[in-house]
Amino acid sequence: MNQIMQKLMLYISKTTRKQCENITIDLLQEKLNSDESEVADLVEILIREHVLREKYTFKCPECGELNTVIKGHIGNNECQICSATIDVVKMLEGATIRYILDREDFYEYMQENYKKEYELAKRGEEPSLKVVSFSPTCTKEEEVVESSEKTPRLFISHSSKDLAYVKAFVEFLEDLRMPEGSVFCSSVEGYNINWGADIYDYLSSEFNDGEKKLIVLFMLSENYYESAPCLNEMGATWVLKKDYRSILLPGFEYKQIEGAINPNKIGIKMDSPNLKMELNGVKEQFEKIFNFTAPTGSIWDRIRDDFIEKIKNASQEE
Repeated sequence: MNQIMQKLMLYISKTTRKQCENITIDLLQEKLNSDESEVADLVEILIREHVLREKYTFKCPECGELNTVIKGHIGNNECQICSATIDVVKMLEGATIRYILDREDFYEYMQENYKKEYELAKRGEEPSLKVVSFSPTCTKEEEVVESSEKTPRLFISHSSKDLAYVKAFVEFLEDLRMPEGSVFCSSVEGYNINWGADIYDYLSSEFNDGEKKLIVLFMLSENYYESAPCLNEMGATWVLKKDYRSILLPGFEYKQIEGAINPNKIGIKMDSPNLKMELNGVKEQFEKIFNFTAPTGSIWDRIRDDFIEKIKNASQEE
């Protein structure tokens, strides 16, 4: 049930309020890639927890218009459109059943009962699958279960004209003690591809490597949007549905975000007065995703302050 809850959290976080009011079993089967019995169990739990409510829709036999009734709130035996007297209880027997999900109640339920899955879904992570392999001679009790979790890797998508900011951020990641080999940045020595290799072949292999969980970090600026390679990387991220984060470089505003990036997906702004607090969030999130422990206390304060100072200096030099 944990995995399907995480899938549902991912789906609901991307839906509109109207879509949350018109959920069906078939829709959940499709969006969650689950069978009917599993979805039926999910629906039963959410109804019991008062997160889902059943909604019945039927045609009035008099005027032919649709009536909608929430279970437990049948009301009067009359059409909501023409006010003709009808047997609402009987009409419910052949009604179309949909469900209304209360988003806030659902989030609260997830936080209380599926905290780990809630946090993973907030980060946009799909639940890890488990692969069961069998030895030709083993019994059912000797099944070997292997985790298919992928190795995370951060690709920094940027314009070479913004190298000062990008280099400062890579050094910031170094100071955080990001695991070796977890960062790829084509413009920074030690994080780029081998001498003589084709950059586009390398990028293609990174985007299509099924063993890695690629996370793309967009370093957004006017230079970025003027760069054809950068826009190609953005397009590939969208087409291949890769997870991404965004950092707005100094002087670049949220209203300038275009293309495949969702402007409502919260990013980090390097010239924000709240940058210190936002960097705290970056550290915490990267620790979870890349499974490492970053410095704390006065050491972390120094790392964060040094990075902010580098950004200010780079901005003044432009």
